[in-house]
Amino acid sequence: MTTPKWRKLVDHVQSIKEGVYETNVDGDYNNRTRFGKQYGMDGEPWCVMFDWDMYADAGLEEFVPHIANVNGFTDWAKQRDQWSEYPSVGAWVNLHNGGHTELVVGFDETYVYTKGGNTVEAGATDANQGNGVYSHKTERKSASIVGYFAPKFPGDECPPTADPHDHRGGAARKEWRWKGHRLPHEDHKVKASEVVYGARNVSIRIVQAALKAEVGLDYSSAPGTFGPRTKAAVAAFQRELGFTGADADGVFGRHSLVELGKRHKFRVYGLDFFDRKRDDDGKPGTGRIAIPLDSVEYKHVPDGSASRAAKEACHILKVPETHWVEGIMTAAKRESTYRFNAVNTYDANAHGPEQSDGHPQSCTRGLLQVMPETFAENHQPGTSHNIYDGVANICAAMNYVMVRYGVYRDGSNLAGRVQQFDPSRPPKGY
Repeated sequence: MTTPKWRKLVDHVQSIKEGVYETNVDGDYNNRTRFGKQYGMDGEPWCVMFDWDMYADAGLEEFVPHIANVNGFTDWAKQRDQWSEYPSVGAWVNLHNGGHTELVVGFDETYVYTKGGNTVEAGATDANQGNGVYSHKTERKSASIVGYFAPKFPGDECPPTADPHDHRGGAARKEWRWKGHRLPHEDHKVKASEVVYGARNVSIRIVQAALKAEVGLDYSSAPGTFGPRTKAAVAAFQRELGFTGADADGVFGRHSLVELGKRHKFRVYGLDFFDRKRDDDGKPGTGRIAIPLDSVEYKHVPDGSASRAAKEACHILKVPETHWVEGIMTAAKRESTYRFNAVNTYDANAHGPEQSDGHPQSCTRGLLQVMPETFAENHQPGTSHNIYDGVANICAAMNYVMVRYGVYRDGSNLAGRVQQFDPSRPPKGY
């Protein structure tokens, strides 16, 4: 039987080691923690960030608001009928009139048991705005408890609850106490399509633990997130398997992922994911048909919507928007600041005979700053021959990165293979 999401959540919360997490500078703690960094607001009070990060690590961030304020998430919950006067496992408790929050990890008829960040050890005089992660118990009738945000879970799961009218439909119970981490073996499984650069989910946490044992990956700052460190660790593992050069690129393939699973006793499913990344004839980008270089046009166009052009390009190439649109928008901002008629007349490509737009032939042009030679070679049938046309420019760039860098048709490894399309890494020309 599959372990419910709420149980995986509380298991994860309880796996976080208690202790001080804030950085100490000259004797003063400064709110800088791995939790604030993961949330995106490092250096600010982080009790709500801890709650959100725990949900994000468990792949549940879509069910909770990205609001770093106790009263803010309280209002959000009340507006959606997800507020309760009773504790339930995984609930966010509002303490001290919005002064602090922690996550409920258990309850009985007398106490609610919680664990949270930006707090201090149990028994200390100040129970909020501390410098670490600690567990506490509070009398349920305490005036310090304002109430509980009881998030919805996927599939209408209802965690153990004391609420006789829980909005998720669960039956009230007198108590539920966490008795230790017991993740059944059958739940040690990884979905191939989830272990891709930029994703955040439970599959990645399982893989990260395996990579820690294999190559020493330190993923404490971003558990469950496939970022640059995890990518580098995958590349190191691939080299350990004998891969060299571009084959050790930090992007999982069938062999490297299955082998990691064999070594660390997790099962990989959805392996057909690796098969769907190619065109019918086996090569990404084979929908392109080259056109003569002298047929490329250089007519300026009115500026339009870059995101609309990106979505239209995905429609023409018959690829999903997920991964592609975010990557294209990142690259377009860096390459042209979303200007359809942008031209680079300063780099090494700015040479060749002058064209009708007044610039040397080989200048990079358009939203994604494509060279005319690249545009002609990777032209997508049915799109304009005009290099400034947003859709045609993007289609050619998509075909180019699929052929040049081995980007899969579904775009799942786009950010990993081409840094310029990755919003989490610095710009780098492609």
